[in-house]
Amino acid sequence: MKLITDWRQSWRLWSVRVSAIGAMLFAFLLAAPDQALAVWQALPADIQALIPNAKEIGLVLTIAAIAARVLRQKERGDGGR
Repeated sequence: MKLITDWRQSWRLWSVRVSAIGAMLFAFLLAAPDQALAVWQALPADIQALIPNAKEIGLVLTIAAIAARVLRQKERGDGGR
């Protein structure tokens, strides 16, 4: 296994960001299921209908991470730091 070039800047890659969002979401659900349920129940029914179930969310996040990894991302110069 070999690290990518400039691996210390990997947090800027969208695939890493999408994966981190998914990990934070599921960590919150595991760490505070009662709070997550309270947030869910506080949402209006029409908003709840727009949110897919957990299997679909996991699938979408996985596909988004893969797509973000294979699609070309804009290169930022050193001025973007």
